[in-house]
Amino acid sequence: MAAGSLAAAFGWGALLAGLLQGVPLAADGHVTGVGHAVTPFTALAGLAMAALMAAHGATFLTLRLPAEAAGPLTRTARRLVAAALAAVALAAVAGLLSDRVRAATQRPLPAVLLPFVLVAALPAARAALGRRRPGVAFAATSAALALPVAGVGAALWPYALISTVAPTASLSVADAAASGPTLTLLGWLVLPLLPALLGFQAMCWWVFRGRTDGRTPVYW
Repeated sequence: MAAGSLAAAFGWGALLAGLLQGVPLAADGHVTGVGHAVTPFTALAGLAMAALMAAHGATFLTLRLPAEAAGPLTRTARRLVAAALAAVALAAVAGLLSDRVRAATQRPLPAVLLPFVLVAALPAARAALGRRRPGVAFAATSAALALPVAGVGAALWPYALISTVAPTASLSVADAAASGPTLTLLGWLVLPLLPALLGFQAMCWWVFRGRTDGRTPVYW
C-alpha cells in the first residue's frame, strides 16, 4: 500500500510537470512516443509531489491522533515539511531553467509567482507545527498541494495541452471542453446533486472531527 501511494504521488507530480513542459502533440491529435515525459524536471517534480504529500499526511496525523502521540509526530512532520521545501525549491529551479518549460509557458507571471507562494506556504506550516497549531499547519500544506495544479493551469491558459512539434496543434481549453448541449445537461444535473454531495461531505467532516480515541468514529 505504501509503495502504491508513493508511486501515485510521484506520478501526479510527473504528470503536472509533463503538461507544463509541453507534449509532442501532432496535428492529427495523437501524441508521439513517451520519451518526452522522461526528463530531469519531471523526475524532480515527481519527487517534490511525493514529499509534499508525505508532509501533508504527517501534518494531518498531528491534527487527528491523540495528544500524547502528537508530540513525536510533530517533530517528524516538521522534518518532512523541510524536506518538501527543499524538493519543491529544486523542482522550481529546474523548471525555470528548462527551455521546454519556458517555451510552453503562456503566462510567465503566474508561472513564477505561484511557486513562490507554494514555497512560502511550507515554512508557514512548519512554524505552525512548532507553535502546536496543527489546524493552521494543515491548511498551509493543503494550499501547498493545491498550488501546483493552479500553477500549471494558469501557466498554460488558454491551452490544456501545448504541442512541442506543431504549435497550431495545441489544444485549447475551449476545444477540450464538452459541447454546449452537454454542458447544459450537466449543469441541470448538478443543481440537485451538488447540494447533496456538499452536505454529505460536511457531515463526514463533522462526524470525524477532533482527535481519535477509543470512542471516536473512524473510517476503518
